[in-house]
Amino acid sequence: MITAAIFMLATGMAQAIPDSLVLPAQYKAYRQGSHNPDPKSNNDSKRLEGGKVLTLMDADGPGMVTHFWLTIADSEYGWPRLLRLRVYYDGAKSPSVDVPLGDFFAVGHGREKDVNSLMVRNTSQGRAKNCYWQMPYRKHITMTLSNEGARPAALTYWQVDYRKYKSLPKDVLYFHALYRQELPAVSGKNYTLLDTKGRGQYVGTVMSVITNEDQWFGEGDDWFYVDGEKEASLAGTGTEDFFSDAWGLQDQQSLYTGTTAAGGFTMGDRASAYRWQIVDPIPFEKSLHAEIEHSGWTNKPDGTVHSSFEERPDDFSSVAFWYQTPFRTDLPELPVGRARLPFGNATVIDAESLMPHVTSEQGSAEVQKGVFWEENIVFFQGKTQGSTITIPFEVVEAGRYEVMPTLISSYDYGIYTAQLDDKPVGGSLNLYASDVLMPQGYPLGRFDLTKGTHRLKFVCQGKSGQSAGSYFGIHQIVLSRTSTAYPPIRK
Repeated sequence: MITAAIFMLATGMAQAIPDSLVLPAQYKAYRQGSHNPDPKSNNDSKRLEGGKVLTLMDADGPGMVTHFWLTIADSEYGWPRLLRLRVYYDGAKSPSVDVPLGDFFAVGHGREKDVNSLMVRNTSQGRAKNCYWQMPYRKHITMTLSNEGARPAALTYWQVDYRKYKSLPKDVLYFHALYRQELPAVSGKNYTLLDTKGRGQYVGTVMSVITNEDQWFGEGDDWFYVDGEKEASLAGTGTEDFFSDAWGLQDQQSLYTGTTAAGGFTMGDRASAYRWQIVDPIPFEKSLHAEIEHSGWTNKPDGTVHSSFEERPDDFSSVAFWYQTPFRTDLPELPVGRARLPFGNATVIDAESLMPHVTSEQGSAEVQKGVFWEENIVFFQGKTQGSTITIPFEVVEAGRYEVMPTLISSYDYGIYTAQLDDKPVGGSLNLYASDVLMPQGYPLGRFDLTKGTHRLKFVCQGKSGQSAGSYFGIHQIVLSRTSTAYPPIRK
């Protein structure tokens, strides 16, 4: 029975062999995916162009999705935030699941990371994504993936495993997921995780934060108001406490809680954490409102502590996971495309386009083509410690920017430091990896940049003992305007 299957979601991990494996099944198993029906072909992927939509699953019910696997070859900056997953139930024209792909798989900020948890498991540096949320449906289900970026996801592979039943219980609950963001969080108002009406259970949260000032951001308490109550039934003691951690968000993962990006004490830090409330869901009969404070430690202009608990202007984004009936078809519309990237904006400069003005010392630079799925990089063969590559770039409008190069890691890459207009910025960049990895963003800091030409210089500091060389590769330079909306001047 499906009721037993959903019950096993909460209890199966405690049993060596779940009951559902030793009793006759009441369903038939199916799969839909990118499989090529030609047995002589290994071309099992689809190409997802910018602005286009792929249908991942389209099936009649009654049924239930039990497992969703996906891997994508895409080199556009922030593509896990630019790709958008939607799920539609029973012929509805509006989705009940509407999320950026990466955040659905527990990693924010448009990044890819390994995740080792009960409901989401990402491996191969985050490139193999697995979801185990059960998604029942009565009449029909449609799952789509939209590319709201400009560049193609050149290779998209997926498998959706599901069951078909003869019938579903009358009170079955439908799976929902919704993304929200405030860049920055609205002054004078707690950040809303979810506001919904119906009968159901709240089962999970992924929350991501970019700190817009120094000091710890996460003193904010969570509040869950059930069925219209004036006083919250559940009130928390701090942000890291809600994610079952303490004294900050630590670099750790477990079945039900974890941190996929630690940090949160220095301006520009990126943090992401998840909590799956599988053994402790929050039931509601009529409605649920969930929110969290965006408060923490703050400093005075001179760097001394102003307050240990004060509202902060950090950038918040989140996904709420819940089950409910009736299923919703009125979810708030998501920001589109690049508006979901960190800071809600990004000027992305391809390093290849800057090559005519690139200079180097004690090494040679060239464009390597087709390194990552139709994308090119600037490759520098640094020969020794002190080798440098200098890359000029243009700022169209004066302002305060986060400067972030996207760099390659590989088995023969070195250790580098960065300079912006001849001033050291950021920390040491060890670019060694046992395999050639997709470009990763390395925020160097926030700077007041004038209109005109600026220079990024990378200086070789040697290499790790494992590396076969001191090479360097850059894909893009990302300039993001940072918010200056608040905080007020603190005295």
